[in-house]
Amino acid sequence: MSQLINFNNFTVDNGAVRDLNELLFTSVFKDPALESIIDLTTNAENGKHIGYVDNIGDVGTKSSGCKPTYSKATINGFEKVWALGEWNIPIEFCYKDLSNTLAKYGMKPGTERGDLQNTPYWDKLVIPLLQKAINEMFWRLIWFGDTDAKNVASSGNIKAGVDTALFTPCDGLWKRLNAIIAANSDQKTEIAANAAESKAEQKSKIREKGVAIGIVDNMLVDADGRIFDKDHALFMTNSLFKALRSDFYERSKYQLTTEKLMEGVMLSEYDGQTVIVLDIWDRMIKKYEDNGTKYNLPHRALLAPIDNLMVGTSDDNMFSQLDINFDHKERQNYIYAAGDLGTMIGEDELVQVAL
Repeated sequence: MSQLINFNNFTVDNGAVRDLNELLFTSVFKDPALESIIDLTTNAENGKHIGYVDNIGDVGTKSSGCKPTYSKATINGFEKVWALGEWNIPIEFCYKDLSNTLAKYGMKPGTERGDLQNTPYWDKLVIPLLQKAINEMFWRLIWFGDTDAKNVASSGNIKAGVDTALFTPCDGLWKRLNAIIAANSDQKTEIAANAAESKAEQKSKIREKGVAIGIVDNMLVDADGRIFDKDHALFMTNSLFKALRSDFYERSKYQLTTEKLMEGVMLSEYDGQTVIVLDIWDRMIKKYEDNGTKYNLPHRALLAPIDNLMVGTSDDNMFSQLDINFDHKERQNYIYAAGDLGTMIGEDELVQVAL
């Protein structure tokens, strides 16, 4: 059985490190809280229809004088349906897998040796790192989930060697946005740099003078005006924002100011619009959507009302709790968590996507 934490890179016998509390965490990316940039619906039901009332249709025709011709009022609307997919996190491990590793210095003595709970290994490493991985799981599924995910060798976008089961519990927001712009090309703003034939060219072309500022200006011009009537934001990858900031300075000699909204999220403003820079998009594209030669759409932006980006779960919260158990008979430690998740774009017209 593989170790939950790989200790193979740590020296055990020369006394260099004998206490897990002495371990230092490498620099890690701190992921932002998802609830701040999506509309979370708890206690959602799989298959539940959500109805929207659109309009009553056009009214006002030329008068015919007396005895006008009456027509029936038609109220237009549409439905969306929650499609919740199940995810789970099953992990098991045995103390014997750790007995010749650095973790042995934190084990309990004697009969209790097999129970790793309430040890430095458990409290200082396993639980904090697992919590981070769970948070990243939600980011991955909500934005990059795809029930039909395939590796690049099978004409998909997922990097070779990456397990596609990491993406298949539900369809994420990017898949839904791609379906919207496939049906209505006016809602797509082209990013030519994405089509470059290498990673180096993708990086250089987005930084060419005027490119980034042209992309963002086109988004703002082409977007449905109703977006601006709501609490909206312009979300973008860090790669696009850096190019936009450079363009803006070149044109105005003023620097776009930034503010750390939270760990992993930068807040800025362009042309009166709130800009939310999500470096986690860049990181996941590079980690998961790399065919070896180029990245899949490394520069992205989305203009939308925040409450139009909907995420649902049948649970009371995005994540409830870990089920942690030590089997005294089998001397095995178990961690289990499960839930369900689904995404929805409320009104298809109220998004403008740059890819």
